[in-house]
Amino acid sequence: MTPERALRALAWIARFLSWPFARFDIAGGEALNHEIDGVVIVVDHRSMFDIAAGVIVFARYGRAPRLLVERRYVERSWTGPIARAIGAIPVDRAAGGAAAFDAARAELDRGATILILPEGRLHRPDPADPLSTGPASTGTARLAAATGVPVVAAGMLGTDRVWPPEKRWPNLNPFRRRELVTVRIADAPVPLSGTDRHADTEAIMAAVRAQMRCCQDAATAIERRAA
Repeated sequence: MTPERALRALAWIARFLSWPFARFDIAGGEALNHEIDGVVIVVDHRSMFDIAAGVIVFARYGRAPRLLVERRYVERSWTGPIARAIGAIPVDRAAGGAAAFDAARAELDRGATILILPEGRLHRPDPADPLSTGPASTGTARLAAATGVPVVAAGMLGTDRVWPPEKRWPNLNPFRRRELVTVRIADAPVPLSGTDRHADTEAIMAAVRAQMRCCQDAATAIERRAA
């Protein structure tokens, strides 16, 4: 089975298993139209559910994105077989991530979609600034500069209620109301200079936060209608 087929199967399984606990509201994404092959999608990272949510969401756009994940998840006995089957790209931070960069570049050169969570680690926002993002790697900007592929920003809010970052397991109570996960995807790629990776990284994360604000507005409107 190819990684693309494995990812599509995983998306179906994840959607089926998460249905009792999560409901999705998804909009935008004109930038992911089928005329574009290689693309990097970037999204905020607040929950371990983000990976499953990303696979579910982008499958609706006909995308089977390769995931960049920490090497330990590729090597573990229970997550490793799944990670390898879907063609996950292991990131070894201790070694500088050069191998992951080269692997991601090769996938983009052949027209694949790559899903990146630039913060790398779960970000727990300050209640005073709920739409903040954590420190981001410049890897996405460097990949875009090296390959010329577009970078599309997305925001996801609500995944941390499905699987709170402080908990080992997600909230699997089917008798509770399903948690709302709002997803907004930009309709155009992030404008990048291609020469200043730090400025481009700032532009990427600003675009992610803009989509997060759209998620927040949508969630507020949905909850108001339901009240």
